[in-house]
Amino acid sequence: MAAMTYTTIKNTNQETIIKFQGGATDTGAITIANLTAGTQARNSDAPVVNIVKFAASGLLTSNVTVTRNSVAVINAAAEHCPMLDYTAFAGISDGVNNTHDITITITGAAATGYIVLRKIAGWSTKVETAAYGIYDNQSVVGS
Repeated sequence: MAAMTYTTIKNTNQETIIKFQGGATDTGAITIANLTAGTQARNSDAPVVNIVKFAASGLLTSNVTVTRNSVAVINAAAEHCPMLDYTAFAGISDGVNNTHDITITITGAAATGYIVLRKIAGWSTKVETAAYGIYDNQSVVGS
């Protein structure tokens, strides 16, 4: 197995979008504790991250599997360009094993895709302008 390539497209206080791409036998893990945005700090809570959207595309016979703690949460034939939007279609997010890192595995042929994650717990916001105003020290949590 080779390493998958990950690119962070967006990382805010609540949402992280990651692009993944790889060949026929690539696999890799997204460490949820490392999803800290520049305006956040990790707190003492365990990180909790849900999956809210997923999209993939790939060559013929490509498959993308997303697992958390060895439990499959998404199995997709990437050659058919699947798009899952849990919040739009069902008003939910996938919280299965949401305290565990996310492993993405590509089999069959090369594929690429995006995974959108929602941070539920584990971070504190540095900026609290609604409570403290424009003089808030943005480099300190709870200032």
